[in-house]
Amino acid sequence: MTKIHQWNDIKDSFTDGLLLGNGSSMAIHPDFGYGSLFEAAQENGHLTAPVAAVFDAFGVNDFELVLRRLWQAKVVNFTLDVPAGPVEEAYLQVRTALIATVRDVHITHEDALTHLKPIYTFMHTFKTVVSLNYDLLVYWAVMQSRGDLGNWLKDCFGKGGAFPDEWEYMRRPYYAAGATLVFYPHGNLVLARDFDESERKISTGGFQDLLGQILDEWESGKAVPLFVCDGTSEQKVKSISGSSYLQRVYREVLPAMGDSLVIYGWAMGEQEAHILQKLKQGRPQRIAVSVYQGNEQYMRHVADKLQEANLPEPVFFDSASPGCWHNPA
Repeated sequence: MTKIHQWNDIKDSFTDGLLLGNGSSMAIHPDFGYGSLFEAAQENGHLTAPVAAVFDAFGVNDFELVLRRLWQAKVVNFTLDVPAGPVEEAYLQVRTALIATVRDVHITHEDALTHLKPIYTFMHTFKTVVSLNYDLLVYWAVMQSRGDLGNWLKDCFGKGGAFPDEWEYMRRPYYAAGATLVFYPHGNLVLARDFDESERKISTGGFQDLLGQILDEWESGKAVPLFVCDGTSEQKVKSISGSSYLQRVYREVLPAMGDSLVIYGWAMGEQEAHILQKLKQGRPQRIAVSVYQGNEQYMRHVADKLQEANLPEPVFFDSASPGCWHNPA
């Protein structure tokens, strides 16, 4: 039987990189367990016949991709003074379905609040944190940490919500005793793309009602979301290549996670093979992987995937052990 450690027994050897997969979000809120937002839209009755027809026309199930292409076409029509028609109608239908779906599946800030201190306490022990999840849990935890940690946890977005040309300098502590940089390789609800294709973090009046403010911004038509949550690995790489921020995180951050890497709640599915390949480029010396309820089948899967990528044999730790992720120390 494979040995499963407690987090506190191994944590001193793992302080460089942390990668968070969908299991980390599901541990907080079961509704994040949908395979995709498209699937969630189907289950919650938001994928009406007209909306489904739009997705069929594009041949994908990716809300962000379909919405972005329709939005771009809508902007072109507006610029050329083309009267509103099928493009605008399809855009509104898809946007309405996405907003309704996110409202249905996302946890409220109030319900997430009790988890945020353990989360930021865990994250701040690493130099780099990457979250593959589109939800706001990590962002809320970063904001909640300000009172205790100061400006320790940083997502590198500067004044005006722009991502800087040079971000490495942010590893220097600033109004804090240390620094942890946080990135979103697949984007996030808090990120948006504007009419001119510029990308930014959505600026809000307060993070408690952040989800509502984000959805209001989508509804106003000022911007479209910047996140990749559906599709094959090849489709995700294609979407990443269409974004300056995602491309830079993919090329600059993932291959530089450090000698030690902790993976929490990541299934290592075929649809995210591109992430594993980028991690491989960083040549980590030690890898620790969380395991839920001693799942031997998952541990064999992870060991096989890491061996195929010529990565070190993993050390496994209990995902519910004290001090890791949302579990209080």
